[in-house]
Amino acid sequence: MKSNLLMTVVQAELPLVRTPEQVDVPIELVRSKKSSGAAFTLACDCSGMEDKEIYMPLKIDAGYFSRMKKGDATLQGDLLKEFCDHVGNNIYPEWLVYQLGCTMVQIETETQRLLRAEQEARKETEKENVLLRNLLVGKV
Repeated sequence: MKSNLLMTVVQAELPLVRTPEQVDVPIELVRSKKSSGAAFTLACDCSGMEDKEIYMPLKIDAGYFSRMKKGDATLQGDLLKEFCDHVGNNIYPEWLVYQLGCTMVQIETETQRLLRAEQEARKETEKENVLLRNLLVGKV
């Protein structure tokens, strides 16, 4: 029995890693939400993830997360990109900018972003290769 308890505790502490579902949500549905809490909840629900899978990696307190879903608290601005990346949608910020009478415009496509990330990774790899070659020949 003791080992089962230990196994439960260890499994509960493991980070939950699951990719969000990709769901097309009509912009009218996003804009129809009456509160930030409703828009935030829609963003979370569309991810297909459990609440715990969202707030734990973002290091948000469970109680505070619950208050955000009710509209009694808001997501910190510096967590907005991380939140959107994590849930796999831009529903919440799209609702926010709509409140100002605006809409979001993507300035970089996903393909462009991936290409930029790959180019940055390649440059880092090249730097490491130069360093390793120098170490092997004794130049460092």
